[in-house]
Amino acid sequence: MQFLTPCPNAVKLVSFRYLHPPSTSSSSSSASSSRFKMSSDPLPSLPENRIVVGCGGVGLDFLAAVASYPKPDDKIRSTSLRVQGGGNAGNALTCAARLGLNPRIISKIADDPQGKGIREEFEADGVDTSFLVVSKDGNSPFTYVIVDNQMKTRTCIHTPGDPPMIPDDLSESTIFSALDGARILYLDGRLPDTAIIVAQEAARKNIPILIDTERQRERIDEFLKLASYAVCSAKFPQASLELLLMVEFICQTF
Repeated sequence: MQFLTPCPNAVKLVSFRYLHPPSTSSSSSSASSSRFKMSSDPLPSLPENRIVVGCGGVGLDFLAAVASYPKPDDKIRSTSLRVQGGGNAGNALTCAARLGLNPRIISKIADDPQGKGIREEFEADGVDTSFLVVSKDGNSPFTYVIVDNQMKTRTCIHTPGDPPMIPDDLSESTIFSALDGARILYLDGRLPDTAIIVAQEAARKNIPILIDTERQRERIDEFLKLASYAVCSAKFPQASLELLLMVEFICQTF
């Protein structure tokens, strides 16, 4: 699905809502089954150049599953607990590595136990951590995730990394090295002041840019103007349209 936008590039916009075929009535089941039939053709071989660069959020997730979400002042026990790497960029690049690509991550952690765990997990999966900025002090990003088994929901309580990543954390030569030979740049909208500089350099090098527009974030419009592809949640296009209509109404009123 493509949408023409006022951006310099035509952005291919994909919503998670449409990644699975919609349900159909029994009368059209035969047509539906043929339309969505999985191909038996072999998958194409991976290209020689498989470098994917990602700039964005990484962290450590503490995932506690509970029978049902607690009420205020409740004391409950988890049914299971897992600790693993997270963050949109971290998840995307780990997935890319497991699919056989060669990802490089640009982000920031601290020299603390969480940061060491994040780095070790990346390296175990084959993600290049050469461009991770490591702060001697502070804390790495982490998130408490409460998984409600009854309602099938999850609640995230995020603690950002400190000190935050700033453009001065990356030299120009480091950005050049990170993007050298890259086939695509992945952004999740996090670390906006740093990520926009990386994106601008990628655009100058004609490297395609994929932006993961989970929700409205700071400077998201600037990223969309540079993007070749935008992957969004089902709610993002509607929220963006409502915002544009509100701005238009205010401008016409005043």
